[in-house]
Amino acid sequence: MIKKSVTFALSSYRFVGEMRFDKLKKQLELLIILSDGRNYTVEELCERIGLSHRNFYYLLDFIKHAGFIVFKNQGCYHIDRRSPFFTQLLQAIQFTDKDVKTIYSVLTMAGNDSEMVNQLRKKLDNAYNFSISADSPVRRQMDNNMKQLQMAMAEKKTVCLVGYSSPHSHSMKDRLVEPFLFLHNNEDIRCYELVSKQNKTFKISRMTSVEILDTPWLHEDLHRQVFTDIFMFSSEERHRVKLRLGQLSHNLFKEEYPQGTYFITKNEDGSWLLDLEVCDYRGLGRFVLGLYKDIEIIEGDGFKAYMKEEIKGLAASLNLQ
Repeated sequence: MIKKSVTFALSSYRFVGEMRFDKLKKQLELLIILSDGRNYTVEELCERIGLSHRNFYYLLDFIKHAGFIVFKNQGCYHIDRRSPFFTQLLQAIQFTDKDVKTIYSVLTMAGNDSEMVNQLRKKLDNAYNFSISADSPVRRQMDNNMKQLQMAMAEKKTVCLVGYSSPHSHSMKDRLVEPFLFLHNNEDIRCYELVSKQNKTFKISRMTSVEILDTPWLHEDLHRQVFTDIFMFSSEERHRVKLRLGQLSHNLFKEEYPQGTYFITKNEDGSWLLDLEVCDYRGLGRFVLGLYKDIEIIEGDGFKAYMKEEIKGLAASLNLQ
């Protein structure tokens, strides 16, 4: 009797598992078909996946609640590839051109001692033809500068940026710095400059060469990183702002700044809370000014003061004061 009960329980468990697997499989099949860029009628979708109309609408409702944007046009359906899931997936798995260039630069700086490194570098070279740009004088100069800077950071040594070309001062002169952080896919280097006593960002391509000195870092406690917010403004300081977003501002924010989705949480009243840090108020300010009727500033005295000045300036320019 016990044996029969156990057998029945296992059979029931296996049956439920197969049912769930079949349901998940059909959900995935529907997602794949709807996201291939074409429009499909209900009949076409049901025939391809083997669904009844009732089950199709059940799965479609599930997909919508999961956060996918489903469009219906003249009885045909498709999923918008700008749906948050696809955006997050691409950000997680897809390499951009800058990512690949950075990987290639790191492999180049690693030298030729490792066979694995050589093979990886060769594969990237075959796929992207990096050897053409890598053999140029500018590329070789940048690679050598990066190697020297990397070595100086590892040993915590001061360096001389020989013949650094500055577009701001319209000059070319040597800079004594303590380098401590690569930025922007190894195109820039963050340093503490001894003469100005300030943290600055230098373009590696503007250095004639890099000379490592025997002097160790003497100002490590003054080194400051630079942060870049989702509006692409950079600064050593960050300012926290909290906004209450309505339906319109919430949707537009996610569309324009998909990487900022992680800073949004839904409120019980149906609105959304945007809680993020910015390096400069200008990026967020432009967004708020365009949708001020749908946004409430909850926290951020500095941002409130900035917005008051912006509105005051706008009113003055329109002769509204």
